[in-house]
Amino acid sequence: MTSGITDSMRLRLADTHAAPKLQDLYSGSGADFYQRLVGPDKSEVREVLALARSIRGEILDIAAGSGRLTLPLIRSGKKVTAIDLSADMLSILQHAAPDSPLLDCVVADMRSFTLGRRYDLAVIGATSITLLDHAGRRAFYASVRDHLSEDGVFAITIAGAAANAVLGSNEDRTVTVDGDEGTEDYLYSQQVIEGGAARLVNWARCSEINSGGEVTVLTSKLRVLDAGTLHDELIEAGFTQPRVRPVRTHVGADLLILETSLRRETRPR
Repeated sequence: MTSGITDSMRLRLADTHAAPKLQDLYSGSGADFYQRLVGPDKSEVREVLALARSIRGEILDIAAGSGRLTLPLIRSGKKVTAIDLSADMLSILQHAAPDSPLLDCVVADMRSFTLGRRYDLAVIGATSITLLDHAGRRAFYASVRDHLSEDGVFAITIAGAAANAVLGSNEDRTVTVDGDEGTEDYLYSQQVIEGGAARLVNWARCSEINSGGEVTVLTSKLRVLDAGTLHDELIEAGFTQPRVRPVRTHVGADLLILETSLRRETRPR
């Protein structure tokens, strides 16, 4: 396997004498595509808004991207700090809410951010925690601890068991994605790597593949995680035993949300 590209994507390109041009899924043209892909998804928005109604203070949206959760939160009147490693993703968010006094966007690594304030609710949605390996998640939990208020809530979305069965296998399929100029077909390619612990994901425009020229391949590496693993990691990291419940989604989706808070001995003084 060539670094960043799945075996099946590499073979598909070779069949049409096309050359891959690798691009991170969350930056540059990848950011625009990712917004088209997930922007309309309302999964866990209802649950996050319900959590927001239960707190008075500010909210931290981690790996906020283009604002799938942030925008509904500020529209509900909540003040939100949105952090993301991709300035391109945050630029899309800022364009959607120009000059909003309720929005603060910060380019930051979720493993090592320092914002100088504490939040009553910290959320990381869309299974974004799977971007982190074990060491990265430990650092991430420590950063959240440093920014959560004494009685603050920390919420994480993760795939359920049925979804993980799909995520844990190789897959290639054509997906139709909406855009400003109509719909486009993309080849989605997923390859399980590292003995099933992670998966490599590629997206490429079908029309580019068939042309036989240079093809932009959007790529991302994600870990295959379950709620049980996160449950144990959160307790080890100084959080209370998480409450795990299903996210109400469209038919066929399988998501869980974990809600926790700081254990008494880890709460700020």
